[in-house]
Amino acid sequence: METLSATVMDAAGNVLGSTLTIDDGIVIEMSPARDDPGTQAYFFPGFIDLHCHGGRGVSFPDSLDGEDIDRGAATHARAGTTHLIASLVSTEDPLPSIRVLADACDRGTLIGIHLEGPYVSRKKAGAQNPDVIRPIDLDDLRQWLEAGRGWIKTVTIAPELDNSDRAVELLHAYGVIVSWGHTNANSEQTRVAIEHANNVVGRSPGQTTTHLFNAMPGLDHRNPGPVREFLHAAKNNRAVVEIIGDGVHVATELVADCLTYLDHPTEPGLALVTDALACAGMPNGDYVLGGLDVTMTDGVATLTGTSTIAGGASTLADQVIRLLEYGVAADVLARATMLAPARALGIDPPASPAHGKPLTGVLISGKTVRAWRDGNELGN
Repeated sequence: METLSATVMDAAGNVLGSTLTIDDGIVIEMSPARDDPGTQAYFFPGFIDLHCHGGRGVSFPDSLDGEDIDRGAATHARAGTTHLIASLVSTEDPLPSIRVLADACDRGTLIGIHLEGPYVSRKKAGAQNPDVIRPIDLDDLRQWLEAGRGWIKTVTIAPELDNSDRAVELLHAYGVIVSWGHTNANSEQTRVAIEHANNVVGRSPGQTTTHLFNAMPGLDHRNPGPVREFLHAAKNNRAVVEIIGDGVHVATELVADCLTYLDHPTEPGLALVTDALACAGMPNGDYVLGGLDVTMTDGVATLTGTSTIAGGASTLADQVIRLLEYGVAADVLARATMLAPARALGIDPPASPAHGKPLTGVLISGKTVRAWRDGNELGN
């Protein structure tokens, strides 16, 4: 038997209690919430990561081995991510990877697949291979959706591309949402695309933005561009924007500002994501992403020989720890890691701890992270 002293929160950031007592992984008691819980520890029901390329040396776009996929996902599970979407990048032929990841979804390792390309802007390719980025081909897209067997949940598309409107319609027919990103669009192009997607999907939020600020034009006071449109859409419940809160991709103070600006008790508009690569949970060294060489130095992953940031090396727990230390409220972070991504996908958020049920979730106390899944504590 063990009692966990922590502020126990649900996915909406509501405080449920101040301690959890478990016996053999089963919740046997939760004490009432206190005005002053007397601890800076927090228990969250489990994080949802909408955008992740791998971990523990495994790159989801590059490995076709199911055991490898499970190992990469386990890195994030051990840090409290209970719902993980595996992200691909632009490649010549994504079908083999789609099939392998769909099998991982069948096993329960993943909850879905995200195609980050190849229908993006060559001018804003970021760490993706510009040689395989190409115009939208609806027949190819349909083939990939069929191969995904319903597990493809989001697809990143640059809104300025020809046929982006028809792609949104095709995605919606398969129950998939568009994620606008890797774009060089202007304000009007972005605004039109958001409005069209909103009309097609017919529910709010119904679309997302791939890693806000990264791989898109910066915010300019005379030509605001896509960033302003994405923020406006999220503020008005038409989209959920992703942001990478690792302190590398976006300054921590700006992440905190966006979290505050887009927070809402029931309709939060910002989801923290990792964009994690194979180097997550690993030491500095050489890795790969979509066939491109990546080097991690001092915890920062770049395309080898360049200064181009290739992706992340954090877990969502790492980001929560960083943002708690910065001063962001725990309830805001709960919504950004659970409620907002669940709303984007149209799924139920992680369930709160309940008496008599096996414990699932993550305890964060300072820099210490402990995670449970179905009553079993996961080792590091």
